[in-house]
Amino acid sequence: MVLFSNEEILRLREKLKKDMSHVDRLREGCESLLKQDVNIPKSGIATWGHYFACAKDAARLKYEYDCDHDFRCPVCGEIYNGEPYLGAWWRITNTVNTGTAVNGALLWVLNDDEECRKLSAEILLGYADNYPNYEEHGDIPYNKPGRMNSQLICEAECLKSLAEAYDLIKDSLSDAERRHIENDLLFPGAALLKKNRTEQIHNHEVIVNATIGIIGLATGREELTDFAVNSPYGLIYQLEHGVLEDGLWFEATLHYHYFALLAFMGFEKMARSTKYSLLSRPEYLRMYKMPLKILRPDYDLPAIGDGGYSFGLRALADHYEFVYNVYKDREFAALLNIAYYPYLNAPRKSFQTFLYGAERIEEAELTLDDYHNDAASGLTVLRGRDKKQYLLFRHGRFGGEHDHYDKLGLHYSVERYDVMPDLGTVAYGSPPHYGYFKNTFTHNTVCIDGQNQPPCNGRTNLYRKYDDLTLVEGHADWLAPAQLPESFVIRQWDEAAYSGVSMDRTILFTDEFFLEAFRVRGVKGRQVDWIIHPKGRCLKANLPERPFRLTGCKPAEYFKNARVSESSRTVKSVWKSEAGYFGVFSFCSVPAQVIRAEAPGNPMSEELTYLIRRVPEAPDDLVFATAFRLSRDKSDIKNVRIKISGGTVRMNFILNDIPREYSFTVGETQNN
Repeated sequence: MVLFSNEEILRLREKLKKDMSHVDRLREGCESLLKQDVNIPKSGIATWGHYFACAKDAARLKYEYDCDHDFRCPVCGEIYNGEPYLGAWWRITNTVNTGTAVNGALLWVLNDDEECRKLSAEILLGYADNYPNYEEHGDIPYNKPGRMNSQLICEAECLKSLAEAYDLIKDSLSDAERRHIENDLLFPGAALLKKNRTEQIHNHEVIVNATIGIIGLATGREELTDFAVNSPYGLIYQLEHGVLEDGLWFEATLHYHYFALLAFMGFEKMARSTKYSLLSRPEYLRMYKMPLKILRPDYDLPAIGDGGYSFGLRALADHYEFVYNVYKDREFAALLNIAYYPYLNAPRKSFQTFLYGAERIEEAELTLDDYHNDAASGLTVLRGRDKKQYLLFRHGRFGGEHDHYDKLGLHYSVERYDVMPDLGTVAYGSPPHYGYFKNTFTHNTVCIDGQNQPPCNGRTNLYRKYDDLTLVEGHADWLAPAQLPESFVIRQWDEAAYSGVSMDRTILFTDEFFLEAFRVRGVKGRQVDWIIHPKGRCLKANLPERPFRLTGCKPAEYFKNARVSESSRTVKSVWKSEAGYFGVFSFCSVPAQVIRAEAPGNPMSEELTYLIRRVPEAPDDLVFATAFRLSRDKSDIKNVRIKISGGTVRMNFILNDIPREYSFTVGETQNN
């Protein structure tokens, strides 16, 4: 056995004597398969788990292990049968089987549970019986095919679990059983992964490499582990080329940052006592430290790009148990202290804690400060002095497949409330993923001709902090061909719409409000839309409106009740939500239409009201200027006056009976 030493097993067994709850939970997870026949597919029928979602609202369908039909949506009640839902059901079933194999093997190692050992062996031998019959199949976007599943990373994830289960129980198997599992399942699986591994940096290749390495360690095939770690595009290559200078994984989403780390650490947990461990490399520490700099006030991570709507503190804690025990870093201790005690008030009893956690966590505090990076992640986070606000400004490089086309986009929240959110996305197999969530038009930025921005590596022109405010300006342009990462990307943008365009967005941030100027140049004759979608109920507009049909953009079918006010320079809008009253005072350097429309939030059962300032035929140079203010009781900015001259914006208003005046220039400072 490689995963645990004899000394570690003895220590874990002693810990179990004090608390058997982990055994109870593992056993509960195995019960459904102990009570019925194990569902192992006879052919490679499994497809993609992302297809197991409602076509109407993208909600995940209800899964039952023993029912391969009548899949019900828990939101709208719609029932689905046949493909692609059946293939997705088999994909999930493969995960249930392979995960149960690991849990059963752990129960045997930790608690001498012979029934669960037999279950684990049954699953391993069952897949070994059938794996030779599985044919390569798959047509999933961005992905190579598998045999057990139709996506190579799904294949890798299932094979990883099977290899771990094999490592745990192989000493209990006969020679014939070991040969069968290795020769008919694990080695062919590793060969498939090696053959289909793509020459790119990507979370997929981390998962594929990690699994090849784990199979090599579990079976004693050193050439497999060496390939996984040292070959071109292996684990070392992924670390050297995929981790940005400030520690963010290049794909520019927090979901995939931790997804890649999960695969790296899956390998490290088995390799940590071997010569193949990479735990001494600096990239891991940088990767684990970086997200702590951009935590929201509620200690969740923001939803940017693909991935879930937010990444909660409870999930983060499980990621940091193992690495805190390895590195004893005080920042990791601070996160764990917050997770278990002051914030969640939860006992430190996760299974990751039991298997890999330190005996105790040192006392340490986590300080949430502003964050600014230009050259690497290209993220700026502004919090205010009370640390309750959270303005995230995205101005950095393009991250590839899982990034969105939202350069110079904003996300604003206060305490635990989203005010002007980034929506993230939904299941990739559901139409709204590509049709709605991934598009420029559904982000808080500027969109040209209703089309997606081409990839662009942005930058900041300036970042200055004063006593009572912060000034930051982001720049993006499409004056030269896009610089893509060393990663496969499907073209989903319109180069002609953005050809020759440059954008600059200046943010003036204070404790009480923030102001912006968004300058767009090189757009003569094109349609330019400045777009935001705050949460809450949009109160009555202060301009007369008429019905309007929103067309010309990919997400148009998801919008309803569109209405337009004829060209106006200034418009006041207010949204009422749990966070309070969010007042938005928008001005344009030329007359611009005011369009409002409802469209889904995330989850899609929520509804947002979009505000779109549209210039149908723009001059070559135009500026949008906006004042944003969140107040608890009412919209309390008064007498707002905005003037624009060239790139200079002057704003006057009254707040708390005090006149305020600000002047700043956008798009003319070039401190690179």
